[in-house]
Amino acid sequence: MLASRSALSWSEHGVASWYGHLRPARRTSSGHPFDPHALTAAHPTLPMGTRVLVRSQDTGRSVVVTVNDRGPFLHSRIIDLSPAAAARIGMLDSGTAHVVIEPVTEVAQAEPGDTSADAIAAAAPGEPRRR
Repeated sequence: MLASRSALSWSEHGVASWYGHLRPARRTSSGHPFDPHALTAAHPTLPMGTRVLVRSQDTGRSVVVTVNDRGPFLHSRIIDLSPAAAARIGMLDSGTAHVVIEPVTEVAQAEPGDTSADAIAAAAPGEPRRR
């Protein structure tokens, strides 16, 4: 695993796996029920709710996931994906993939009548983004 982090950007390179296909409904570390159809992931340290781009170096495909759980618990792996996220990057059959994880940069589009206060409120964590 190779990790690079700075105040402006970071990335991780390593092996991803997927989990949850045989698990009964359970709560994730975020407190929400596990949903195998959602584009979510388990990461050992990223804050809950963090959105990251996971790009497979094996298939060239990528997916944006939201961290809502902790794991993986094998030292050789850097992220566990939900089955839906794993399918998007083409790793369901292989079970693992070499991936790069990068931050997702989101940009909110201001409406013509927005004030600075409106822009600050729209950028608050958990608020829906306007496009």
